[in-house]
Amino acid sequence: MTTHDDSHANPSVDASADHSMVPAHLADSTSAVDLRSAMEARSTRTSRPLMDVFTALWNHSSDDHPLTPDEIIWFLAHDNRQNSFYRTPSREAVVNELRYLEYTRFLGREVRRVDDDADGDADGKGKGAGNGRDAGGRWYMAPVLSSSEVRLLEDGLMLSRIDPEELRGVISGLRQLAGGNAPSDELPDIPIAGYEHINGEFLATVENITQAISDGMAVVFSYCDYDEHGDLVRRMKRLDDGTRGDTPRKYVLDPYNMVYKKGRYYLLGHFHDNPVPESVDQDEKHTNLTCFAVNRIRDLRISTMRIAAPAGTWDENGLPRALTGAPRFDAVAFARQRPHLTMGTLIDVVMSVGPGMLTNVYEWFDDPKVERVDGPFEAGAGAVGGAGAGAGAAGAGGAGGAGAAGAAERGAAYHYRVTVRSPQLSIVWWALQYALSEVRIESPQAVRDELHRAGALLTQRYGE
Repeated sequence: MTTHDDSHANPSVDASADHSMVPAHLADSTSAVDLRSAMEARSTRTSRPLMDVFTALWNHSSDDHPLTPDEIIWFLAHDNRQNSFYRTPSREAVVNELRYLEYTRFLGREVRRVDDDADGDADGKGKGAGNGRDAGGRWYMAPVLSSSEVRLLEDGLMLSRIDPEELRGVISGLRQLAGGNAPSDELPDIPIAGYEHINGEFLATVENITQAISDGMAVVFSYCDYDEHGDLVRRMKRLDDGTRGDTPRKYVLDPYNMVYKKGRYYLLGHFHDNPVPESVDQDEKHTNLTCFAVNRIRDLRISTMRIAAPAGTWDENGLPRALTGAPRFDAVAFARQRPHLTMGTLIDVVMSVGPGMLTNVYEWFDDPKVERVDGPFEAGAGAVGGAGAGAGAAGAGGAGGAGAAGAAERGAAYHYRVTVRSPQLSIVWWALQYALSEVRIESPQAVRDELHRAGALLTQRYGE
């Protein structure tokens, strides 16, 4: 058959490639073209195996396990063993590509050489050339993420309500960024019973929210609650008589950011149709900012409306910054400053705590002001002096709860006066969470009144 010599038109193609291997009955078919392309690609990769070497370093090397040129060739042969067209590159070609990768940061990745063979040079032609493993140096690709960073992200993702198959895909992607530094080849088992209640739209929702924030566009979505079976069902519009209708309620939001808080992923934003207020008056139930649990969002789409009130409109409390002059809103700081993600204004709260509660204070609050006070903690009239069993697990993941530590230090000749900043509702929830521990809110009086009201309700509910 007649072959076409295109070596002049395409210098990367080896003119000596044996195109005559194409069977005669396929000469004019699409299969012949595909076969010829594969053979030409083989010739190109053999003469300039840059991507092959790059891929081998990505998949198989790490700072703990750098590879010699010979090991790279072995991995290339092994990884391409099912490809009958593949030919491993020469050792000289591999060394040349390693030199190139070391100085170019190809595709933004850094390739490093480990020079533990002082007598040999990069070509392996010095005294160390006959040393086998170390000849030509050893090389590895610096990871985008270290194994510890991948593990940290994996563990965080395991708590999210993502479809298990999608979760495995995300974790697999993280491990590809780590390359040879990935924790292991085995993806984790996901034996979590609650996964039957997951949101299959989760990742698509996150992607669309991210795009909307980047483009400065409002989003429209439905929101779900759990029914008695644990299934997520859409909230419905309320009819004029207050009864539940059969049309899903639609929310229109100016999205600002997504944040994790205590194992949940939230979207923070402002209702698009709500005007920016001309005063700073707000309470716990009527605030300018709002949040939604991302796993309970359904049918989200990016609208054609620009964000009405950009994030810079608000200060750190969600009040109009033009009126307060306070630091501007930052979603991450906003979430971190709240022990529970409520939207109210930050207030100064003063409390007395026993020594066993100090760890929980630091676990829950970013910047507490702590002062040691002589004299034991006094629970006050009507308080329960329990050891706070279980409070540590509920609050700080069991890290230094007020149980064993509190029991060990109960009766100490000192306690602490602590000042924190928190929304009122958030600090009420926190104080109730540790009601059996050595915690007493000193001010403001509004918080004390709410705790007193909660105590009266509990007494009524559980009293004999």
